[in-house]
Amino acid sequence: MYNFKDSAWKDTQSLISKSFICWNCNNQVASFIGYRDLADSTKKIYICHHCQGPNAFDNNGKSILSPLPGKEINKLPQNINNVYEEVRKCMQSNSFTGAVMLMRKIIMNIAVHEGAENNLTFYQYVDYLCENGIVPKKSKSKAVSVKDLGNSANHEIENRTQEEAQNCFEFIEMLLRVNYEFADEVVTK
Repeated sequence: MYNFKDSAWKDTQSLISKSFICWNCNNQVASFIGYRDLADSTKKIYICHHCQGPNAFDNNGKSILSPLPGKEINKLPQNINNVYEEVRKCMQSNSFTGAVMLMRKIIMNIAVHEGAENNLTFYQYVDYLCENGIVPKKSKSKAVSVKDLGNSANHEIENRTQEEAQNCFEFIEMLLRVNYEFADEVVTK
């Protein structure tokens, strides 16, 4: 989350109240403070009363930046968390091809973190995760799908769609939550 807490927005106006989910803090808010375009009053910027973040809306009332998708995941190794947060920002800004490519990297990072050797082929990483129970038995095709979409994103001109990226994202988020957030705590004696 970006820090707008001490922002003193100058010359704000009273607007018609608008309910939205803030792109910055992910809180559901209703704001009536902000700015309107002097040439086109349908374009507005509302200030979130929770985080003070600016939320811009176009002529159709559509938010320019969507709220950050997914959830923060507890107990992720730092290198995996860094890539996961980058994926979330790509999804937020409609950078779906980049998101799919990064989700492929998450699978590689999980495999190495869980004991796979470095410099394996991507298919070997997927096999490692499946053979070691990291990917649920009935979800191997989802892992292969991330592999295939990421491969085409890397090697073909065609861009990935929001639907493809969303399907991959849901799988990656589930994989991370099950294997890290919901994993049993290791008890040492």
